[in-house]
Amino acid sequence: MQLEVKYKPRIAVDARPLSYGLTGNSRYLFEVLKFLIRQDSHFEYYLYSNKEIHPMFLDFIKENKVIIAPIKKLPGILWLNFILPYLLHKDRIDLFWGTLQLLPYFRLAIPEFVNYHDLNFRSAPETMTRTNYIQHRLLSPKTLHNADTIFCLSMNTKKEIAEFRPEYTKKLKVIYPGVSKKVISNNELAIEGKFLFTIGTLEPRKNISTVIEAYLLLKKEKPDFDYKLVIASRRGWGQEELTAKLLSGELEKEGIVFLENPNDNLLNVLYQKCSIFLFPSIHEGFGLPLLEAMLEQKVCIASDIPVFREILESDTDILVKPREISEWESAILTITNRSSIKRRRTWDEKQWTWLATASQIEETFLIEWHKRLGSSV
Repeated sequence: MQLEVKYKPRIAVDARPLSYGLTGNSRYLFEVLKFLIRQDSHFEYYLYSNKEIHPMFLDFIKENKVIIAPIKKLPGILWLNFILPYLLHKDRIDLFWGTLQLLPYFRLAIPEFVNYHDLNFRSAPETMTRTNYIQHRLLSPKTLHNADTIFCLSMNTKKEIAEFRPEYTKKLKVIYPGVSKKVISNNELAIEGKFLFTIGTLEPRKNISTVIEAYLLLKKEKPDFDYKLVIASRRGWGQEELTAKLLSGELEKEGIVFLENPNDNLLNVLYQKCSIFLFPSIHEGFGLPLLEAMLEQKVCIASDIPVFREILESDTDILVKPREISEWESAILTITNRSSIKRRRTWDEKQWTWLATASQIEETFLIEWHKRLGSSV
C-alpha cells in the first residue's frame, strides 16, 4: 500500500539579513524562523542570499536541515532582480517573503510578502547612505505595488506607508517583533560598578555621538558621577572620526567602554547588569533593543520619536529630543537620582513573544496559499 505524501508549499525567504551577523534585521528573521521551521510546519522553507550565511546561524540551519540556495555573489540589487527570480522559478517556489523592504522590480508569478521596518527615505533620508537612499526611493513604490501583503513592524510604519501610498492601505498588516528571556551561559563581563548601556551600529541614524557628548558633559560638571557608559556596537558608515576615537581607547579614561561586535551572551549580560538603558536613535522602524531592556525591567531613556511612544511607558521611562545633549544629560541625572532605579513594569510581556510574531506571519502565508488554491480550482 502506497502512503499519500501531503504536498508542502515552498516558501522562499530572502535570507540576506543572516549574512550580516547580529543586527536588528538578522535577529528578527532568526527568531521568527526558529518557530516557522519545524517538522509539523505547513510549509517547506528555502533560504536565498547573495552572501554566505554568518557562522552564528549555521548550527540552526544544519540542525533543521534548511535548504539553502547556491550563493550568487553579486551586489544585492542585481541579485534580487536578475538572479533570484530565476532561482525561484527553477526551485518551483510557491510563495516569496522579502525581508529587506524590497521585492524584485517585475512582479513574480507567485504571492509576495515583504517586511517594512520604516520609510527612512522619506522621513529621515539624512540617515541613509546615498546608494541605499536612491534604491529605496526608486524601488519602494514598485515593491509596495507588487506585494500581496506588507508586514509593518509598528503602527507608525503602517501610518507612514498609508500616507505615502494610501491605495495600498488594505495590504498593510502590523505584526510586532517579539522578545525572549535569554539565559546567560557565563558572566563574561569585565566591567566593575554601575553602568549605563547603549547599543547601535556606528552610523548617523543611531545617534550614539549625542549620548557620548551628554555623558562627557555630565562627567565634566559632576566629576563624582560614578556610572560608566558602555557602548556595544559594530562599525557602520559616516562616523569615521567617532569610530577611530572609540577604537583607540582614548575615551576609556572618561569612563566610556566600547565593545565591538559583542557575542549574544555578552549582550544578554549587558542588558541584565546595566542600571539604565539608553537608545538615542533619530529614526527607527521599531526599536527591538528597547524590548530587550524592558524585559529585564530596566528604565529606558530614549529619543522622543513616534514609534518609541508605542513601546515605552510614560510613568517609568523618559523620552527626550534626539539631538538635545542637555536633555540627555538631565534625563540621565533624573533617573540616577531616583531612590530606586529598578521599577516593575505594567506591560504584559506575554504579548511580545516571537511565537506570536511567527504565528501571525504563518497565518498570513496560509490565508494567501488557500486563496491561491481556491483561484486555481
